[in-house]
Amino acid sequence: MADSSKHILSVYDLSRDFGGVQALRGVDLHVARGSITGLIGPNGSGKTTLFQVISGLDRGATGTVTFDRESILGRRPSQIYRRGLARTFQLSRVFPELTVLENLVVAGSRHDRSVTERALGLLERVNLREYAAVLGKNLSYGQQKLVEFLRVLMSDPALILLDEPAAGVNPTLRQTLWDMVRHLNGLGTTFLVIEHNMEVIADLCSKVYVLSEGEIIAHGDFAAIRNDERVLEAYFGKSRKHGAA
Repeated sequence: MADSSKHILSVYDLSRDFGGVQALRGVDLHVARGSITGLIGPNGSGKTTLFQVISGLDRGATGTVTFDRESILGRRPSQIYRRGLARTFQLSRVFPELTVLENLVVAGSRHDRSVTERALGLLERVNLREYAAVLGKNLSYGQQKLVEFLRVLMSDPALILLDEPAAGVNPTLRQTLWDMVRHLNGLGTTFLVIEHNMEVIADLCSKVYVLSEGEIIAHGDFAAIRNDERVLEAYFGKSRKHGAA
């Protein structure tokens, strides 16, 4: 069993069945405190389902999930969030009729001047302060994704699950987002990241897990998993032994 003091998140033998379809099959995964850990795999492999279970939005799984040495499987999302685990979603979820500033302030633990100042500081850091009074619905998709990320930061979480945060985002905003992730990680925030851009995974992540058909088929640093026969077969349908490039 993994060292609970080293790992902020540990998943053991996690399974999720949807009417006989196994979305997750005995998943074991461990995220080291202070790390950026990657989660990759083909479309439909179960990555978002895993995030749903960890964050409490799907409470039908079996197995064990511990966050900061406390069991959280089956807990409500609000309970998990208050413990310090937050997440983003594949599709942007800003409040369209609230301003950018209001989108951030509603996520703060208190509604006072310090929360507003923190929100404005975050907007300043990603060059969005001038959009503070703009309604969420009037932002570009990339800006909405960035605002959603900043809203997660308002609770000062210890662990953030990022579900394809840069999908559909223009290169400039994408770089801003990843720079922010690096900065926060340097301050001690832990990340578990779903991302399809392998260059980003290779650059950011100290450890990578590969999920295929609901099972972890490989894990290690990117250099190790990129040439793993099981990973190549999952992505390309055949191994190098049978002619894969």
